[in-house]
Amino acid sequence: MSEIRYDLLRNENVIIAPSRLTRPNLYPTENEKTSNITLCPFCRGHEDMTPKEIYSLKDNSGWRVRVVPNLYKALEIEGYYGFKEDGLYEKSDGFGAHEIIIDTPNHELFFENLEILQMKNWIKVIKQRVCDLQKDIRLTYFSIFKNQGQNSGATLPHIHTQLIAMPVMPKNILSLMYHYYDYYRYHGRSVFEDIINYEKEQNIRTVCESEYFLAFCPYGSMSAFEVVIMPKTGISSICQLQEDMYEEFLKTVKKVLQALRLQIDKFDYNLYIQNPPFQKNYESENFFDNIQNFYRFHMVITPRIYKTGGFEIQTNTHINPLSPENAAEFLRESIK
Repeated sequence: MSEIRYDLLRNENVIIAPSRLTRPNLYPTENEKTSNITLCPFCRGHEDMTPKEIYSLKDNSGWRVRVVPNLYKALEIEGYYGFKEDGLYEKSDGFGAHEIIIDTPNHELFFENLEILQMKNWIKVIKQRVCDLQKDIRLTYFSIFKNQGQNSGATLPHIHTQLIAMPVMPKNILSLMYHYYDYYRYHGRSVFEDIINYEKEQNIRTVCESEYFLAFCPYGSMSAFEVVIMPKTGISSICQLQEDMYEEFLKTVKKVLQALRLQIDKFDYNLYIQNPPFQKNYESENFFDNIQNFYRFHMVITPRIYKTGGFEIQTNTHINPLSPENAAEFLRESIK
């Protein structure tokens, strides 16, 4: 029998419906095209095929991670931010930043195949870009995400990450921040602390654990095999992640992705890092000064192994055909 579960982490309802595992066309085929490497703009030696470089991390052999503006950017840093009336509605110029972080100069298709050193370089560059963009006090919310494969929204197979910095907070994120803040005010501790402690105690949705991090399938997982990686201590943003924690964090990410690959084989996924707002403004002024007390940055890995339909779009209620308890058990078996 299916279940309607309330997900405390996202403040949403999710339908767990195991019977839908047998429906036809459930698993879209992973895009296996590697593309013509000679035409890949993200490979070393093809730097003239991208917009002018913003930043790069280099060693004696050349660049290891490179940042360029998105050629098809959604927002532009040259724009002007300020809403104005448009009849019944209001609008603003598309001010913001949209950058591509090229994870590696090699034509690698799978992030989990990178060495830990290369992953460290990747996270160092993400922190550098966030810290630099933070200097513009107009930029409030930063979305950091990776689309892996065609079914995830990627248009190029060479692994890369995107960073979009916005002058406003997405309404769903703002609502979540108030949800976390209200929980903290009512209970005197963060929802993240309670979730971590409960998942460790129950140990049925845990995928793997290290000294500082816990990987688990959320109680209300939005999709099959969805995994959250969260610090066990109060680290509110990626900028507070210390270098001595990089390796442990990235080894956990690598373990999870490799376990997913063993269980699902060919699949696409979205990976994103959830951070709080980085600037205080009228939207966040009620809770901003308490963020360190009630929020924790975390990474979410969402495999795209089945397609969503009209119900999900209309209601924002996801239907997941695999219980997180079973998904976690399968992944634990792959890590052993």
